Amino acid sequence: MDESRELTQSLEDYLEAIYKLNETGKPVRGSYIANLLQVKRPSVTSALRSLEEKGYVVYQRYVPITLTELGEKEAKRVIRRHKAMEIFLERILGVDVQSSKESACRLEHAMSDEVTTRLVEFVEFIDSCPRVGASLFRRSDYHCRDKNNDQYCAMCIHGCLDEIVHSGRTVDLSSVHRESKSLLDLYRDHETMILVQVADELRDSPDFSPTHWRTNKTVHILPNEPSNDSGILVQIDDQKRLVSFEDAAKIEVIPCE
Repeated sequence: MDESRELTQSLEDYLEAIYKLNETGKPVRGSYIANLLQVKRPSVTSALRSLEEKGYVVYQRYVPITLTELGEKEAKRVIRRHKAMEIFLERILGVDVQSSKESACRLEHAMSDEVTTRLVEFVEFIDSCPRVGASLFRRSDYHCRDKNNDQYCAMCIHGCLDEIVHSGRTVDLSSVHRESKSLLDLYRDHETMILVQVADELRDSPDFSPTHWRTNKTVHILPNEPSNDSGILVQIDDQKRLVSFEDAAKIEVIPCE
């Protein structure tokens, strides 16, 4: 940016205030800016003159204040950065609302443009990505509860996939099918698996309700009773059932571990 147009933190706050006041549809006046920013009128006058000199506002006494094309563009950039910082602090790090608002201003001005841009892109990615957004934004204390545990990672990923399915989005598992095997083939060596598909002939059976037996569900292998060796004891969600070896051969899964 041209040095003659560089903005201090204070001037960026004024630009943001003018933009927000303009969004209300009412004429923007110095007294409104003073009330919004909780500053005195002489400070507003000084800031507006500086912004006018830099080409960001059109300012004349007794006339509503307006942003120039450059001013509007810069105000949107400031607001985007500020909002992303608040989201990062509040929703991802779990900082309370008031602290996130106060800290966002200080942080965005303390970081370089490159770091700020990367952070904004990261937050916007999370906001739109179904893989991480659903988990990170659901709870402010989100963290990995079982680090370096592949099985936990697989269950976490499954949970996100399951939410995508519920949201109506489609997940292409065609490449996964090539690596899947039957439950019968894998149950002895793996405790946790992801369900790929159930054979058509099993779908009409009440024992394989689509509520539980659907693509992306996690299948847990449970210890079987010594006296019952006629099938495989599994759990999906909170449902436990004994799957016969014949039916297990018709269920495709992929191992988590």
